Amino acid sequence: MRLMDILEILYYKKGKEFGILEKKMKEIFNETGVSLEPVNSELIGRIFLKISVLEEGEEVPSFAIKALTPKENAVDLPLGDWTDLKNVFVEEIDYLDSYGDMKILSEKNWYKIYVPYSSVKKKNRNELVEEFMKYFFESKGWNPGEYTFSVQEIDNLF
Repeated sequence: MRLMDILEILYYKKGKEFGILEKKMKEIFNETGVSLEPVNSELIGRIFLKISVLEEGEEVPSFAIKALTPKENAVDLPLGDWTDLKNVFVEEIDYLDSYGDMKILSEKNWYKIYVPYSSVKKKNRNELVEEFMKYFFESKGWNPGEYTFSVQEIDNLF
């Protein structure tokens, strides 16, 4: 499995004038150093998307496990590789949603999608993001045709 991208996505309902809001938020930041963030709602919001592409032959996962392990074991865990886990306590299992050929894990405003390599060969990143956003809006009960969004790459999380 390889990480393709980490993206920040700002969405908003069409027909609403958010340019003024964004301009005002930038002015406040420039004057005070305080950064204002939109609260995710049906009108506007910000989410993050991590796209992982599965290698040919890798199976699409059905769930994600959050596990606890002693520090000495954690350093030996080969992250991202299959391994036999000894002395690991499984804290939580999150089943992944399916949409098209994507498997989706969501946690608050962070989403991670797992996509087979065969899909990435057929679609570019923008098409994957459009398909994901359709899932996102539909999962909220919103009409995808009423929304627009902008995408920005995140180079470094830290």
